[in-house]
Formats: sequence, structure tokens, C-alpha cells
Amino acid sequence: MSFLTIIYIVTPVASIIIALLLIHWAKLSEAARLKAEDEQKNKGLLNPGLINDESIKQTVYKEISGVLDSQVRCQEVTKIVSDIFGQELNKRIEQTTKEVSKKYESIIEKNSKNEEIVWNKYNRALSEKKQTDAVIRSVAEGLLVVDAQGKVVMMNPAAERLLGMTRKDKIGKPINESLKEEQLLSLVKDSKSNDGKEIELVSQNQETSKTIRASSAVIENENGQTVGMVSVLSDITKQKEIDRLKASFVANVTHELRTPLVSIDKAITFLLSNTGNELSANQQQFLSIASRNCKRLSLLINDLLDLSKLEAGKMTVVLAPCRIDQVINESIEGLNAWAAAKSVKIISSVAPSLPPVKIDPDKVIQVLNNLIGNAIKFTPNDGKITVEAKLHNNQEIVVSVQDTGEGIPENELKNVFDKFYQTGERVATDVSGTGIGLSIAKEIVQLHGGKIWAESEPGQGARFSFTVLLN
Repeated sequence: MSFLTIIYIVTPVASIIIALLLIHWAKLSEAARLKAEDEQKNKGLLNPGLINDESIKQTVYKEISGVLDSQVRCQEVTKIVSDIFGQELNKRIEQTTKEVSKKYESIIEKNSKNEEIVWNKYNRALSEKKQTDAVIRSVAEGLLVVDAQGKVVMMNPAAERLLGMTRKDKIGKPINESLKEEQLLSLVKDSKSNDGKEIELVSQNQETSKTIRASSAVIENENGQTVGMVSVLSDITKQKEIDRLKASFVANVTHELRTPLVSIDKAITFLLSNTGNELSANQQQFLSIASRNCKRLSLLINDLLDLSKLEAGKMTVVLAPCRIDQVINESIEGLNAWAAAKSVKIISSVAPSLPPVKIDPDKVIQVLNNLIGNAIKFTPNDGKITVEAKLHNNQEIVVSVQDTGEGIPENELKNVFDKFYQTGERVATDVSGTGIGLSIAKEIVQLHGGKIWAESEPGQGARFSFTVLLN
């Protein structure tokens, strides 16, 4: 029998044997395979237990003996097949080992890089946290952060000093829990400014009482849900005391000036009206100028007194049913002479059949006098002022004063109601003001439960409006 014939006969048998060996190989456990791969990598040899297994050789021999009659020939073929299979398997295992080793090395390298990146990020975050903590500790204003349940999660040393409590005692607890007996937290009240709310720390000892301004902001997560709040605390105790002393001083000075001013005004009025003594033209002119200046000074003193009352919360309104058209006409009549001196025409445009409103007529006339008076100041000669009143949503009446002056820049509209503020485009006028008239008007309107605002376009005049509630 030739060698080619033997190969021809052995080939299908070898295929069957290889299939059996591959099935046997697939049944090996993952741990055994990894161990075999590690040993192959370290020794560069095939696991002898796999090829020299007598049971496998017996299986190969049994399959070949079914084809060949010669026992010697069967042993030779078995040896040839086992050697060929062993060599091929060695190559496959070596190749697979290299691939697995390369893959593991790649994974290990990637994991090492990821670990390095994570470690660098951790170090960077830790460094940034230390910097942030240092900044927060160094901030002069108190910084307080609470979570959605109102429990303190962070506070800096300035907040500890302001609130008279330590971070160690307050972290994880509500802000108003376990306050000291000598210091009680009062209710938070709205501040008249837009800087935040005021908190009073009331104490039996006046020296430890404080007034704190809290400017707060809500903390939201990426879904828009509220998760906490951060507050910046400022000690305004001294500022409040200075404001109180200033208001008291202004009130006392203006009150003391009022009495002699009234006497001077009455004396000048008596001289002008005394027909028994004829006055020269110059004397009458000087007395008239003095009389007008006394009235201006009297109005200024009244404004300062009203401002002091408003700041002290002592101004009250006496409400009574009134017709808004009558109030507007009374204000216009009192200012017509001033407007006529500048050839400015005041037009009343009140909607018919407006329902009566419950207001303090004297205070509303004071608001209208301020608005119309400002319009006269800043309207050029031969200009026009329109006073309108109309019903809005059957809930309120809107009163507006429109002039034909230069207008107010848009960026200054939000400041026109601030105390002592005068816009740059409207300061040039024949009659100077103090800048408190609009502040008083705003406070009076708010006392009536209404609101006031200004609208303007440069070169198109200004429009001031306020609302009066029907009920």
C-alpha cells in the first residue's frame, strides 16, 4: 500500500478524530484554558496532558483499526495523526495565546490609562475643592447653603460669626434649631431695596442684636428641581442705625424749619395784600419772587417730612369714596398757572362713567402734582401734557401723565423712582428738583395697593402711569 493511499484512507478518519478532539477541547473549563495559555506562554510547550492522554490515543487507534487490518500499520498511522494533530494544535494554541496575551495587554494598558485619567481628575477636583473652600472661608460676607429640607449643608466662618453659631453644631440641622437663649431669630421681612430680605437677630442684650440682609438664590438640578438654597449674609446693623439717625435728623430739621418759613410766607403775603401802603413795582417784584421761593421751600420741606414718615412707616392713608375725574381736575387747576407761564397746555382725557374709587384724595393729588409738575418742568414751551384715566380689566383704573419733552433713556427708566435720582437727559430745566418726588409718589401708590411705572422713547416724551384699585 502506497503512502498516498494511506493518506487517502487516513484523511476522513483524521477529520473525525480532530472533530472529537475539538469537542473535548471546547468542554474544558475557562480556568483550565487560562492556565494552559499561561503555561504555554511561559514554557512555549503544549500541555502534554492533552496530546499524551491515553484515552485519546485509544480513540484514535480504535477508529483507524476499523479501516486498516495491520496492527503495526494502525500504530504507525496513529502516531502520524497524533504528531500532525499535536503540531497543528501547538501552532493554534501558540497563536491563540499570543492573541489573548496581546488583547489582555491592550486591556491592561487601557485600564491603566483610564485609572491615570481618573486619578488626575480626582486630584484636579480635590485641588479645585481646596481652592473653593479657601475662597469661601476668606469671603467677608456670610455664606450659608441649605438643602431642600432646610438643613444646613455649608456655612463659612463669616456666617458663623453673624449668626452666633458654629458650623459643627449646625451642619445637618435646620437653621432655627437649637438657637442660644440670648439670641432669637425674628421673622424674615421684605427689604425696601432689591438687595434681598432683612433678618433681625433680637437679643436681651442690645449689643448682640443684629440686622442681617440675606440675598438668596435657589439651587436647581439639571431637571429644574429645587435641591437647596444659597444665601449671602451681610451685617447691616450699623447701616440701619445710621439710616435711623439720618431720618430722625432730617425730620427734626425740616420740622424746625417749617415754623419760621410759614411766618415768613405769611408776612410776605400780608405785605403784598396790604392796600394801605402803596408798593413800587420793584418792591412788588421782589416780594413776589420771595413768596414763590417760600412756597417752593415749603414744598421741599413737606416732601422731606413725607419721606421721613414713609421710611419710618408712619405715613397713613385715610380712604374715602372719590371720583377720580374730580381728583384729576383739582390737581390740574392747581398747576394751570405754572403751565400757562410756559405756554404749556394741560389736557384732561378721562373716560366717561368711571366707577368711584376708595382712596385718600389728598395723597393721590400729591402723586398727581408730582407727576404733572415733573411734566411741566421737562416740557418745552408751547408743549402739551395729557392726563388720562381709563378702566382696566374691570379691576382697576389706570391714570397716566404724558408729556412732549425729550424723554428718558431706556437704561435709566428703572432708576427714576429711586431717591435723589435725576436722569441725565432731564436735569436741564428752569426749575431744579430734589429727586424725591417720584420716590414719594411710588410709596403713596403702593400704600393704596397699586403700582407705578414709567415708559419713554427718546425724543417722544415720557409717560408715567399708576393704578388705583376699585375695591
